[in-house]
Amino acid sequence: MKIIDIDALFDKYISNYVYSNIGKVKPEEIENKIPDLYVKFGDEKLKELDGKTPNSYYRGFSGEELVKTLARHVEEGVAVSDFLCEAITADKKNEDAVCSAIRQNADEELIVYLMNMLGQMQSKKAKDKYLEFILWDYSEGIRELATELLCDMADDVKEAILLEIDGVSEQKRVNLVEILSHCQKDDRVFNLLVDEFVSHPADLQIYAGYLSKFGDERALPVLMEAIEREKISYADFEELRFAIEALGGQYNKERDFSNEKTYKKIFEKQKEQKQ
Repeated sequence: MKIIDIDALFDKYISNYVYSNIGKVKPEEIENKIPDLYVKFGDEKLKELDGKTPNSYYRGFSGEELVKTLARHVEEGVAVSDFLCEAITADKKNEDAVCSAIRQNADEELIVYLMNMLGQMQSKKAKDKYLEFILWDYSEGIRELATELLCDMADDVKEAILLEIDGVSEQKRVNLVEILSHCQKDDRVFNLLVDEFVSHPADLQIYAGYLSKFGDERALPVLMEAIEREKISYADFEELRFAIEALGGQYNKERDFSNEKTYKKIFEKQKEQKQ
């Protein structure tokens, strides 16, 4: 399979369209047409693709061949087209090839492509590798993407996280706590989330959000205690009130934030929008 920059071919296709429509179509109209032109381009037979269309060029190849082609694009610095990615994710049979590649490669750009593909395929087969991306020394981008994917399969990695969480750095712990907040109700998780909320008074918004997401109304007393603090910021107050309401509670006490900077900015912005 040839390594071809199909995105560059699309740029050429657009240039030809612009040239042939000089004086007929306004620049902003061309910009609005780009999504439709991309769809049309997908069915154009191109000599650079041996007379095949971008949509058909990758058909007939195995998942292993397609993933190897993806890896070569990344390795050689050639833009990865949506057509290649779609050829991989369109067939569930390619899931194992993507999982195998994500376990064998260390290139983070390639890993991101592979993770996004598995996410689109709703695959859980690489969940242990995602957890490894969080626990080991991978970049923040990889760690955050792994966290996002594991939030959709939190109960599948819950036990592994509970075993590892006390031995990780603070930043990695935040990622693990976020994943746990998506679990079904479990007393161990509930107690951990409450402990994290209480022990991070400077990050009330983050940890109140985790309690809200977990959805256990037993967290209401600790949230109510926090919102009653005299020296609380308006931003923290609003997040706590949201969490309380999300868990079925109410907080109707009037509080004065008129001298608080964040409140003033929000109030002024709302005032401007009404004018």
